[in-house]
Amino acid sequence: MSDWCINGNLKAGFVLLLLGSALTVSGCKEDPTLFGGCSTQDMNACPQSEGFANPYEGQLELLTWTETLRKASLELTGKLPTERQVQFTAEHGQTGLEASLAEMMRDPRFNERTIELYNDHFLTDKYLGRENAIELLDEEVYPNLRWFERKYPDDEGKAQLTNDSIARGPLELIAHVIATERPFTEILTANYTMANGYSQLSLVGLPDVPLGIGENPESFREVRLPGIPHAGLLTSAMFLNRFPTSDTNINRHRSRMTYWFFLDIDINQFGSRPVDASDDFGENPTLNNPGCTVCHTTMDPVAGLYMNWNESGEYSGKGEWFGPDFILPPGFNGEALPDGSRKNALQWFAQRIAQNPRFAQATVKTVFQGLTGQKILDITAPMTPEMVEDAMQEPDPIVDPVPMMDPDGGVGGMGGTGGMAGVGGMGGTGGIGGIGGIGGIGGMGGMGGIGGMGGMGGMGSAPPPPPPPPLPEIDPEIDPDVDPALERAYNVQQQVLRTIQRRFIDSQHNFKVLVREIILSPYFRAKNASPLTSEMETELSTFGTSRLLTPEHLSRKIEATTGVRWRSGPGRTDYLLGQYSIFYGGIDSDLVTQRVTEPNGVMASLAQRMAYEVACSAVPYDFSKPANQRLLFPNIDRTTQLSDASDQVREAVRHLHDRLLGEGLAGSDEEVAATMVVLMEAYDLGRQGLANETVPEQLAGQCRLFNDRMTGASLPQERHINRDTEYTVRAWMAAVSYLLSDYRYLYE
Repeated sequence: MSDWCINGNLKAGFVLLLLGSALTVSGCKEDPTLFGGCSTQDMNACPQSEGFANPYEGQLELLTWTETLRKASLELTGKLPTERQVQFTAEHGQTGLEASLAEMMRDPRFNERTIELYNDHFLTDKYLGRENAIELLDEEVYPNLRWFERKYPDDEGKAQLTNDSIARGPLELIAHVIATERPFTEILTANYTMANGYSQLSLVGLPDVPLGIGENPESFREVRLPGIPHAGLLTSAMFLNRFPTSDTNINRHRSRMTYWFFLDIDINQFGSRPVDASDDFGENPTLNNPGCTVCHTTMDPVAGLYMNWNESGEYSGKGEWFGPDFILPPGFNGEALPDGSRKNALQWFAQRIAQNPRFAQATVKTVFQGLTGQKILDITAPMTPEMVEDAMQEPDPIVDPVPMMDPDGGVGGMGGTGGMAGVGGMGGTGGIGGIGGIGGIGGMGGMGGIGGMGGMGGMGSAPPPPPPPPLPEIDPEIDPDVDPALERAYNVQQQVLRTIQRRFIDSQHNFKVLVREIILSPYFRAKNASPLTSEMETELSTFGTSRLLTPEHLSRKIEATTGVRWRSGPGRTDYLLGQYSIFYGGIDSDLVTQRVTEPNGVMASLAQRMAYEVACSAVPYDFSKPANQRLLFPNIDRTTQLSDASDQVREAVRHLHDRLLGEGLAGSDEEVAATMVVLMEAYDLGRQGLANETVPEQLAGQCRLFNDRMTGASLPQERHINRDTEYTVRAWMAAVSYLLSDYRYLYE
C-alpha cells in the first residue's frame, strides 16, 4: 500500500542521495480530501450522494441499508461491518451507510481489494514469485538491479521481496491514487512510479548502497527514475512487458489494449476480416487494404506513441518512428503528435485520454463489473472507426500542460490539479523536477512542496478549474432483432451508468465517489423480485449481484465470519489462495487469466470439503473462548443440552444464520427450523452411536484443539477440547457445515 498521509497523519518529506544527486520523495501535509474527515463519528463531514430511485418500485426489492452495509463491507474489505457501523446505518439510513463506506475505504484492505480488481485486467501479478519481474529488466539499464546479491548473498527473502516489489509497482500506483483521493486520471498522467525500499534500490540505487531507507515492504512511495518521462501505467515496465511488442507487431498490441482498458473501445469488433487465400492484399495492406485499415486506422497512430519503449519496457528517448509510407503517423483521435513531443509522446497521449469522457466510461465499466459481478448489457451493433470518431469527439479543445519532465534534463515537475507539485499529483505548486530541470508553475492554487528529483518547489496559483464538460450524446445503433424487454433493460442500465459516470467526472474523477455510487445503485442492492412475467423477468435480469465468490473473496469471508482460516495450519497459505485457487475458479495471471464464474463438479466438491473442515476447526475454537469473545456461540456453551424445544438453542441457531448468512430472521422462521432439524438429527444419531459404542468420544484428529488456530501458540489446559462425550460439539459442527455449504454463503 502507499505510505502517503495514512489516516491523515503528517508525513515528513525525505531525501535519498543516490546516483550522486538528490532523489526527492515528497512528504505531505494533512490533505483535506473529500472523504478524509467523513466517519460515523462525524457525519457532517461526509459528502452526500443524491442516491438512486428504484426504477421498478413495487416489483424489484432492494436490500435494506444495513443489508447493503454488510454486503459492501465484505466486498470492499473482506470483513463484517463494526457494531457501530451497523447501528449508525440502521439509525441514519443512506447517510449512515455513506459514512460507513468512507471508513471502509480508508481501510488498508480496501487498497488490497482494488489491487485485486485491477490485476484481473492488467494481470501484472504474473511476475510475482521467484525473479520473474527482475529477469525482465536489463542490468545495463539498472546496474543495481540485483543489489541483494551483494548485500544479502544468503538471504533469498530479500530477492523475493525485491522481485515482488518491482512487480507490484503499477498496481501500487493505482492504490496510491485511490488512497490519496487524487483524480483517477493520474494512473496515466503520474510523472512518477511507485517503489518501496527494495525496488527503489534496484531501480535507482548504486552498487553497495546500504538499504537504510526503511525495510517495510508495504511502504510504497512516489519515485522518479532518472531520464524517464513517466506517464503512469503507460510507462511502467511491468505493464509494457505484460502487453509486449515485437518487430512485426510494432506496439499494435499495446495500442489495442490501451483503447480497451482506458477508453472502452474494442478494436477487434471493428468488423470481421475473413481471409481468402486468393485475395491480393497488395503492398503494405495495413496502410492500403480496406480489409485491414478498418482496424489499423484507429490502432496504428496510437501504436506510434509507444515509439520510445522497446519490448522490455525500456525507454530509448530517440523519438524515432517509421515513415508515413509504412504506417500512419503517431497521434490520437485525429490529432497528430507534435514534433516537439516525440520524446515524451506517452505523456502527450496520457493527457488526452485523461480529458476524454470515455476514460470515465471505461473506469465505470471496470469497477461496476468488478463490484457487481455483472457484465454490462451490450445490445449495440459492433463499433466502426467512424463510430469511434464520433464517440471520441471532445467538447472542448485540449490545452497541453508544461511537459512534466524532459528526458534530456529540461523542464521539471509540473503539478496537475489540486495537489502537491513536482510529483504530478493533483496539481499544486511548482517544484524542481527531473535531473537538473527547473520546476513548473504550480497548478490551481495548490501548496508549495518539494519537487521530484530536485530541490524546493516554488509557489504558484491559477484560477479554479472549469466545470467538467457535458457528456457527449450517445445514440448507439441497437440490434434490430433484440428482445424489446432486453432493450428496455439496456436503456434503464445506461441511464444509471451515465448518472454514475457524470458524478464520477464531477468529483474530479474521485475513485471513492465511483465506488460509493455503484454500491448505492439498484444494481448492487437488488435482492428479490415479485412474481414476474417472462417479459419482466428478462427486463430485470441485469439486476442483483448474486455471484459465485472468487477464491479470494471466499477466503476472506471464511475468516471474517468464523474467526478461522481454511488452511493446514498457522503460517501456511490458505487453501483458496494456494493449492485450490485455480480449481475453485481463480487465476494465476499467467496461463489462467479468466475466472470461472459458474461452478463445476470440482468446485462443488471443494465447497463441500471447505464446509466440513472449517466447521471442524471453527466450532471447538469458538467454544474454547470466553463468551464475550465468541463469534459463533456467544450465548451457549458446549455443555448446553440440545433440545428442539429449547429457546436458547433456537436463538443460537438464529444467531448462526445472522453471522454466517447475514439473515436477520425470527426464531420461528422456516430457515431456522430447517437448521434445527439438521442439528437435532446429527445430535440424535451421534448419541445413538455413543450409546452403542460405534462412535468414539474423541474428536477427529484435525478437530481437536490444543493450539490457537490462528497463531499456533499453545492454549492453556482449560481451553483444550479433545473429547465430546455428549456429541454436542459435533452436532454444532454439522449445523455450521450445513450453513457454510449454503449457496447464500458461497454466493454474495
